[in-house]
Order: sequence, then structure tokens, then C-alpha cells
Amino acid sequence: MQPIRFADTDTLSLRQLDELNHAPKGTAFRVFRRCEVQLEEGKDFFYLAADQHKALIEALKASGQIYATTVNLVLLSQSGYQRMTELNRADQASQTPPATPPSVD
Repeated sequence: MQPIRFADTDTLSLRQLDELNHAPKGTAFRVFRRCEVQLEEGKDFFYLAADQHKALIEALKASGQIYATTVNLVLLSQSGYQRMTELNRADQASQTPPATPPSVD
């Protein structure tokens, strides 16, 4: 998978993360939104507004590296992807119901 170079950093788009994880479209976006407040913009991820990065967004759409429906672009750095994965795993573990002890009859 070809990383997207931005701000001297190799990054991956949410589409690339969905493909990397063999996940349905939108999975990486939903995980990102849950973890966003715990990630550092400019280090873990880059937010590229459509009005400021139109040419890059269009080029990435044409190359298939981002979804054709992308308006504003989120790119994750390696550290951001690792952090997001850790946060998501911790979140999933905390939502797992406790095992029911065997009943004594």
C-alpha cells in the first residue's frame, strides 16, 4: 500500500485503513471519530479542509487512495494509527460484558 506523503510524514487515508484491515467502508472513520479527542492533530493525524487542499484531495480521489465521496480529508500517521488501534481495543475490551459465573444447582 502506497503511503500518502504529507507534511514530511508518511500517512494513510481512512480508505486505506479500511482496506488494510479488510473492513467495510466507514469503519476507520467511525473508530477515528471515537478516538479523535485523544489524538494530536499535526502528529497523529492531519485534517485537510476541502477549501484549502482541493487539488490534493482531487488527485487522491483520482488515484483511488481516498473515497470518491471524501470532502474534507483525514490522514493518519503511523503513530496515530497505532494509538487509534490501542484506544479502540481498550474501548472494545471495556464494553465486553463480564463472564457469567456458572450457576450452582
